[in-house]
Formats: sequence, C-alpha cells, structure tokens
Amino acid sequence: MRLDSFFLSLGQKLEKFFPKLSRQLKTAKMDESPEEYLSKCLKRAFKLSVPSGVSLIAAGVITSARSTTRLGVASIPVLFVMGFLTFEKLPQIRTNRRTRKLEKDLPYALRDVLIEIKSGIPLYNALNTVSEGYGEASKEIQLIIKDIDGGKPMVDAIEDSIVRNPSEQYRRAMWQLNNSLKSGTDISITLESVVDSIIEDQKLMIKKYGKELNPYILVYLLMAVVGPSLGITMLIVMSSFTGIAVDRNFYLAILGLLIIMQIMFLNLIKTRRPEIKT
Repeated sequence: MRLDSFFLSLGQKLEKFFPKLSRQLKTAKMDESPEEYLSKCLKRAFKLSVPSGVSLIAAGVITSARSTTRLGVASIPVLFVMGFLTFEKLPQIRTNRRTRKLEKDLPYALRDVLIEIKSGIPLYNALNTVSEGYGEASKEIQLIIKDIDGGKPMVDAIEDSIVRNPSEQYRRAMWQLNNSLKSGTDISITLESVVDSIIEDQKLMIKKYGKELNPYILVYLLMAVVGPSLGITMLIVMSSFTGIAVDRNFYLAILGLLIIMQIMFLNLIKTRRPEIKT
C-alpha cells in the first residue's frame, strides 16, 4: 500500500509534464485520471526493471562476473525509464488505432445516412440504422443515439461526440452536420459534400502511401538482399587474409538479426499503410 501511495503521489507530480495525457485517455476510452494512469505506468516500469536487474546482478554474483553485475545495476534505471515512457504512450497508440479503424468505415456510414435522408427518413432514424455494421464508426454513433434517448438534444449529443473523438475526419464531418442542424439548411447537401471530401482525402492518402513505398522498397532491397550478400562476401575475404575464424554461430547470429530487422521493417510498412475499406 505504501508503494502504491508513493507511485500515486509521484504520478501527481509528473502530470504537469504530460499535458496531452488527459485528452489521450478520453479518446482512447480509458476511464482513468492522468495521475492514476501515470502511477500505474510507474508501477509497471518498476515491476519490469527491478526483477530484470536483480536477476542479472544475482547471475553476476553467482558466476563471479563483474561485468554482468555492473550490467544488472545499470539496467535497472534504464529499463525503468524506457518502460515508463513506453507504457505512457499506450493511450496515444490506442487512440491512433481507433482513429484508423473509424476512418476506414466513416464515409460508408455517412453515405448510408445520406441515402436514407434523401429517401425522406429523419436523421435520428438514419443514425440508428448505421449504429451497427460499420465498426468503430457505428460504436461512436451508438453513443450519440444513447445520449439522445437519454433526453439530450441531438445538437448537444453530436457536440459531445466531437469532443471525445480523436478522428479529424469525423470531427470535421460532424461539425458540418451540426452546423446544418443549427442553421436549418439541407442536411443532404452537407452530407454529400462531406462524404466526397472524405473519399478525396482517402484517395490522396493512397497516392501518398504509393509514393512512400518507392524509397521503402529501395531500403528493403539494400537491407535484405544487397547488404547481407556483400557483407558476408567481404567477411569471408577478410577472414581469409587476417586468419580470424568465423564460426557457424556467427552466421546464425547474422541470420537471426536479419530476420528481426525484416520483421521490424514489414511492421513499419504495415503501420504506414492507410486503413481504407475496398
């Protein structure tokens, strides 16, 4: 309990250094205050760093290896800081993931609403129709419907949705829809322009991603094909001149490193790919 209260007080002091954390927690749908979340990050970092460092220290003492003992002592603060910063970024990672999922289905959900409004169906019923079947966009619309059913005016319910949502496309679309409701203009015209704008944005994202792939492919070829081939050839030549023996384990280590680098590179490509429904 004392450790928990210590981390909580430390989290309260650290809160001022992370001014964006409060909004990130809301947009990531994490029902925690910033100081509570920071204290949890500190606790997780402590549980990660101390056992790892103590294990290395114990291994160094048992084997009488001073370098391992020193590594264990140095690893505790390093792992603590790295762990804390990693855990602190989780709300932003969740927010980005949620944004990508929402924007993938958003234009199709809005187009469905547009078709129903043009058919003479009221906006509330049209929103109710798309509250299922459109992934993260439907989940957000479900919250709007829930607020309206609870007695909140539609304009206020949409404004609350804009505040808590991380997607720039969603906020822009809902602001225009809300302005149409307030001014009494034709909602179908607004929705049509919004849908066309979002689709154009997604087309630009695809073109941008296509242009980014060219240097990525070049880097991948250098890293996965040219680099290893030339590097191993030069290593064999140099070892024959210097007489330094290169054993099988060294080549296995290089192979393992190449596999890890390629996996990391492919994950980078995957994260850069825009989430667009085809």
